[in-house]
Amino acid sequence: MDKQQRKIIKRRFGWYTVRIFIFLNGFLPLRLSYFLGKVFGTIAYLVVLRHRRIALNSLSIAFPEMSLKEKKTIARQFFIFMSQGSFELLYYLENSHRLDNIRIEGREYLEQVLEKKKGAIILTAHLGNFPLMSLKLAKAGFPVNILTRPLRDAKAGNYFQDLRIKAGIKTIFSYPRKECVSNILKSLKSNEIVIIQMDQNFGTGGVWVNFFGKLAATPTGPIVLSSRTGANIVPAYIHREGVGKHCVRIFPQEELIYKEDKNETILANAIKFTRMIENWVKKETYQWAWIHRRWKSQPSEEIMNIKFKVER
Repeated sequence: MDKQQRKIIKRRFGWYTVRIFIFLNGFLPLRLSYFLGKVFGTIAYLVVLRHRRIALNSLSIAFPEMSLKEKKTIARQFFIFMSQGSFELLYYLENSHRLDNIRIEGREYLEQVLEKKKGAIILTAHLGNFPLMSLKLAKAGFPVNILTRPLRDAKAGNYFQDLRIKAGIKTIFSYPRKECVSNILKSLKSNEIVIIQMDQNFGTGGVWVNFFGKLAATPTGPIVLSSRTGANIVPAYIHREGVGKHCVRIFPQEELIYKEDKNETILANAIKFTRMIENWVKKETYQWAWIHRRWKSQPSEEIMNIKFKVER
């Protein structure tokens, strides 16, 4: 069996496993889903050594003063949270009428921005069970677009796309890039909401900003789009408050900082928003995606010499 055949079998297995989980989760009590999530999350923490090392290394960067025991506790909590969140998402996809368990705090800030008829950019992070935020906002009647990567498995991708459509969520795929930007601009022009996460490693693009004291490649899309279209940036994130209970926390719109140099404007705002996300993570520590290699890319000497490319 060659490598390509193994990939096909692996994807098919994953596809049927997800379908079974979605079906079963529609009938399981949420507390039982949480229990299963805790079991699977604990096993994952003990068995998936590579991602556990990444999580512990990320925690060491963010909290160098923290003891190894404390870091292991947070990493284990995250694995359990991530596993429970997967079960929970599948549950809510089949039981959207139970989304009343999720409350929205600061709804008026989003409504005020949409009254301007220029659309809204929700700036968020890989914090909490973030897919539930789009589900809740769509359920509350907001015109929601999410930015996501297309899945390699077309069959699975189409299935999840159908679920999003059923939930009232529009999807903008992150590539092809030209089409992605065009769809974002159309959505904002139609006075819709575009949700963008700004805490992922951005390779050699974007700018380099200190995140927990270490330079991290940071995307600038929300800043560029806001300055180009006039759409306001509304910071928001979701965090768990109890079994099945979450809060979508929406903050007042953030005005961009404008400098004489366009590149300095981008860097200044990237610093501002990164600090904001850092504060969110400090409040909800175990609910952030520590297995994401946030500091993977580091600026080369050539990039370090480019003006307004790196936070000094």
